[in-house]
Parts: sequence; structure tokens; C-alpha cells
Amino acid sequence: MTSIARATRNLVVRHWLLIALVGVGVTFRVLAWFAYQPALMFGDSFRYLSNIGTYDPGGLHPIGYELFVLTPTLSLGGLELVTALQHLAGVGSAVALYALTLRHGANRWLASLAAAPLLLDGYQIQIEQLIFSDTWQQVLLVALLWVLLGTGAPNPRRAALGGLLLGVAVMFRLVAFALIVPALCYLIIAGGAWRSWRTWPGWRTVGARTLAFAAVFGVVIAGYGWYFHAQTGQWGLTRTTANVLYGRTAVVADCDKLTLDPLTALACPKEPLGQRKKLDNYAHIQLDAAWRARFPPGTDLDAVQRAFGWAVIDQQPLDVARAVALDFLKGFRPTRTDAPGDTSVGRWQFKPEYLSVDLKYSTQASREFSGRDPTAVVPLAEFLRGYQLSVGYTPGTLLGAFGVVALLAGFGLGRARTSGIRSATLLAVGMAVTILLASAAFEFSWRYQLPGLVLLPFAGVLGITALLRRGPASTHQ
Repeated sequence: MTSIARATRNLVVRHWLLIALVGVGVTFRVLAWFAYQPALMFGDSFRYLSNIGTYDPGGLHPIGYELFVLTPTLSLGGLELVTALQHLAGVGSAVALYALTLRHGANRWLASLAAAPLLLDGYQIQIEQLIFSDTWQQVLLVALLWVLLGTGAPNPRRAALGGLLLGVAVMFRLVAFALIVPALCYLIIAGGAWRSWRTWPGWRTVGARTLAFAAVFGVVIAGYGWYFHAQTGQWGLTRTTANVLYGRTAVVADCDKLTLDPLTALACPKEPLGQRKKLDNYAHIQLDAAWRARFPPGTDLDAVQRAFGWAVIDQQPLDVARAVALDFLKGFRPTRTDAPGDTSVGRWQFKPEYLSVDLKYSTQASREFSGRDPTAVVPLAEFLRGYQLSVGYTPGTLLGAFGVVALLAGFGLGRARTSGIRSATLLAVGMAVTILLASAAFEFSWRYQLPGLVLLPFAGVLGITALLRRGPASTHQ
């Protein structure tokens, strides 16, 4: 047996479970790719595609997906190439999580458990087949974990690279901005240097890497903010803040008790409490001509929505906090179901035929970028739908259990106190809680729960490993 054959055999024997999971995950992705050609599209897909070459940051989304993914990929091929790369990115992210978990002392079974949700979850596979930016946000989260956790406590150079990755992640989805909080907290505690912060070595270690991360992140965000100002004449990163703020607060606003000026009062929903529309409807209500007609000509509707939103937060803080908390907890339900007011989970499910929603625009985009009409292979589509709706999803209760275990281990329960991976565990679970909570502050959608597939199983497996570990602390502490 040659050395190459022997090495290959040893690799297969050692990592057979992951290889089997990857094989199943790849099979499902191949089926999805052939089932819906050239890609699945609706809603946001057309906003991304129409912004290629223009790169207007004043729309609903930042421009990272168009700039870094769609433009170079579509210059080489069609929409089918975009989805193929997204499927490869999903599989690659799972393998990277597996390898990173092994580095922190997990056995191969547990490491496979950390990768399995990304590989097998039908909602993950469906989002990869869509022309959406979500897959690449997940890739950047995995890359950030590797940079910060891959080889012990980060030095300033790795911290700077982490700041760059997080800055780019914000350019894909603005919700990533909130991750600066757990990242900076980790940089302070990683390696235990904070314990000697009163001395010069401790201060230098913590200060240098924290400053490096914050500085590079700040440069990226400032550069994007400058571009936003140059294109829109306004300072900021997005124009959607007013819409988001109004949508979140309109569903809970008790207008009979609010103190509002006459103009802002016109923004009060006409529907009584308990009979309000979906949050998503209020977030996009500026598209409603009847709603716009309430206001005098020339009214700055964004300013009115911001004023209304902040007034509700100021006068009904507990109601707003309760609504956000409830939306945060929805993601931990055992099955993928809808609650009153939710964006329908059906948006993120395979259909037995090509999506009829926005079919006109799907056809136009398919012809423009792939030279063909969109099609669905019905038997494959029905199989994928049956899988996704039966066993092909990760129960929210399992993700919640991963999070609880990670928190217990991260705060030093039992053997975890001397495991050496507490800070790594806290970073992963802190990132999960932060991004899911920030998403819930906007609105609940099963789409926005997908970052949990990256972070919570990984955090939970690190937590289990820490709770079972014997031996001295490592440099990860």
C-alpha cells in the first residue's frame, strides 16, 4: 500500500462519520441544484441583482453581496454558478467547524454533531439555493471564529484580521454590527491576560489586540459610511432604520396613552391593539399609498417613523422589550411553525413547483443572467419538500439546549472551570445570542435563525467538551 493510499485510508477511518454526513449533505444540495434552475428567487433577490453595477447603498440592504459575490461570479457564469458556490460554501463551513471543534479537544463524534445541522438542515439547503446573502454571512461567521480561536489566544495581527472580517460581514448584513460586543469581550478575556491587566504585559496584550480589532473594524465601517454619504448625501450605513423602528413599535403602540405631537400621531396604526397587521407589513408601510396620504405633502416620512418609534420605546419600554424577547424565544420552538404576526415559514420551504411569487421577475432575471426560463423538476422538488417538512430541520429546542450547555460551561460549571476553552465557548454562544437577539429586535423570521446553525451547535459541543474535560487549562482560557 502506497503512502498516499495509507494516508487516505487513515483519514477515512478517523473521520468516517463526517465524511458520511458530508456525502448526505452534498447529495441533498445536488438535488436542490438540479430541482430549481437556475436558482430560487423572490423579493430581496431582485434588489440584489438590480443593484449590480450601481452599488447603491441606499436600498434595503448593504452592497457586500452584489460587490463581492454576484458581480465576480456572474462575470464567469450564470445564476446556477452562484448557487453552486453557495452550496460549496455551506459544506465548507460545516467542515471548517468540524476541524475547529477538534482543535479544541472535542472527540470526532461531538465534532460531527457540530457540523451536522449545517450539512443536513433543509432550510439551510434552501437558503443556499436562493439568490440571498445569508450563506455568505455564515461563511464570514465561521471565518471569524477560526481567526479568533484557531491557534490559541489571538495576537494583534489575527485580531486585526478579525476586525476586517466582521466589517465585511456588516457589508453583507447589517445585523452583524452587533457582534462587535462579544468579539471585544472575548479579546479582553482570552488567554487570561486580563488577570494581570494592572501590569504592563497584561495591559499591552489586551490593549494591543483589542485596539487592532476595533481600529480595522472602524476603518471598514467608516469607509462604508463615507461611501454611503457620497451616494446618498446622508451619514449612516442604511436608510432602513426608520422602517425597522416603526415596524417593531407599531405592533405594540398603545396610541390612546401615548403623548405625541400632531404630525407623529398620524403614524398611529388604525387597527386596535390585538388586531394589528404583521410587523413586516408596518416595516414596509411606506409602500401603501393610503398610509402616505395621511400626511401633508412633502412630509419626511422617515423622520416621522423615527419619532414615532422612539416615542413608543420611551413611553412603552417594557412592551417593546417583551415583544423582542418573545420573538427571540420563538426560534427555540421544537418545530418550524408560524405564530400570529410572523413572516410565514412557507417562504423558506421548498415548493413542489417553481415559486409562483414574483414569477415575472424571476423569468426576467433568469433570462438576463442565465439565458433560460426558470424551471423546477417536480419529483426532486417534492422529495426535498417532504424531507424538509418531516425530519430535515434542526429542532429549536436542540439549539436552545446547546446554548444552555455552552453558557453553563462558559461560566465555569464543574470541570469546565479548568478546561481551558471557557472563553472560546463564551465567544461562540455570545455571538449566537447577540445576532439572534439583534435579529429579533427587527422581526422574527425563520430566515434570521439560520446563523444559529453555525454558532449554537459549535458552542454546545465546546461546552460539552469543557464539562467532560480533565487536565490543566490551555492557552484558549
